[in-house]
Amino acid sequence: MAKGGGSGASRDAAPATPRTPKKQPARGDSSGTGRKAGRTPKAPTDAAGTPKGSQTPKTPTRAAAKAKTAAAKAGGSGDSQTQTQAPAQARAAKRRKTSKNGAAGPPGLDPEARVFFANRLNAHDADTTQFAPAAEDRLAFEEASAAASLQEARETGLPQAPREQGTPSTPSVGAAGVGYQVKKIQIGASEIDSWYISPYPDEYSRHPLLYICEFCLRYMKSKYTFRRHCLKCPLRHPPGDEIYRDGNISVFEVDGRKNKIYCQNLCLIGKMFLDTKTLYYDVEPFLFYVLCEYDADGYHFAGYYSKEKRSVQGYNLSCIMILPPKQREGYGKLLIEFSYLLSKKEGLPGSPEKPLSDFGLLSYHSYWRRAIYEILVAMPAKESSAISIEAISKKTGMTVDDIISTMQTDGMLQRQPGLSNYALVVDMPRTEAYLQRVKEKSPRRIDAAKLRWAPFLTKGTRAAKDDPPADEPALETEADQSDSSAAA
Repeated sequence: MAKGGGSGASRDAAPATPRTPKKQPARGDSSGTGRKAGRTPKAPTDAAGTPKGSQTPKTPTRAAAKAKTAAAKAGGSGDSQTQTQAPAQARAAKRRKTSKNGAAGPPGLDPEARVFFANRLNAHDADTTQFAPAAEDRLAFEEASAAASLQEARETGLPQAPREQGTPSTPSVGAAGVGYQVKKIQIGASEIDSWYISPYPDEYSRHPLLYICEFCLRYMKSKYTFRRHCLKCPLRHPPGDEIYRDGNISVFEVDGRKNKIYCQNLCLIGKMFLDTKTLYYDVEPFLFYVLCEYDADGYHFAGYYSKEKRSVQGYNLSCIMILPPKQREGYGKLLIEFSYLLSKKEGLPGSPEKPLSDFGLLSYHSYWRRAIYEILVAMPAKESSAISIEAISKKTGMTVDDIISTMQTDGMLQRQPGLSNYALVVDMPRTEAYLQRVKEKSPRRIDAAKLRWAPFLTKGTRAAKDDPPADEPALETEADQSDSSAAA
């Protein structure tokens, strides 16, 4: 049929068949047949399908090239190549989209071989379900946990409570409320075995050996931490006032209210060697007197004693403890004598808090006997007949009850026949021989002239000689206003 020819009747009679649209002629073609008004003609292309006069097209993606090659190998027609290329491009676009989220690898990779963690693990290596604990693994864990608890019970000597299967193991709690006992402490260069359970925090009580700084008394779990702390510890003496120094021996007065952490650590150390001590953390009402040995490295802790700031019963000592390596050097009696020196300085007799421990009772009886014997030996013969217990109490700082109990133990008080009075009977040769043995055994004594101390007096304490009248308020001493005034 000629272009544009044929009648209208023949067109109506012809069957309706799909017709392939013809290409539109170029813009320079003189014929305008088949063009509709308002439609922009397509740009002319060359044999390869590239628009003439345009820039070089971008390189096709790897996925598109792979799809085109697969279609060419299959030998399909142009229509089949277009149908194959469309799903391939869709899959490539999906891979590129998921690759940005880190769930798939580079474009063109098979989805079954996905990679994870910046292309370092494949799907098999990234699957963590294969490492999930199974039933036999949980059973093995329970058996190992039970064996460890049994071994720990044998080492610590504390019984372990039976537990049901599947429940976590917990340490048994003893009578003191502590699940474990610290077996040893290293303070300075000394490694010391503990005697009793001390209520350290649970995370520290689980370690059989604790490291303690001898200057600040901080406790640590590892030797590495202990060494680093010793290099950086700013203290070289207890955080208080040095009130006594004689040679290489010094005594510091530490206020429990001003240095609470230091005093609490001091009590925790004392509990390791004192069975009757029950006070650990309420340290504010107490004063602590710390005995130290001095050398070029600083003041090394050797022992301490504590007393109440305001004692209603008149106690001049609440607790005393000397480290076991220093217990054969006479430091216990030295601190006892020091406590009575402070009592004489206050002008009030004092006594240790009861009950005393076994070692404390022996030490105090020995000191009381020596103090009484020294008074009796030094007294002139003319005055010995008129000696009284009150006079001995005033010179020694001891209470009347302690003096009487010591004299009764030594058989120095004898009741006169037919009278209600008691006579003081002293065997002078025996007394002098005893003092000579004591002097050779423990030569360390307190020199009262080297004490630099003011009594700690506050309102409501026991009455002194020069109390103000009842209508005037009591005044605090310089020790209350500034404890630093008592420093040496």
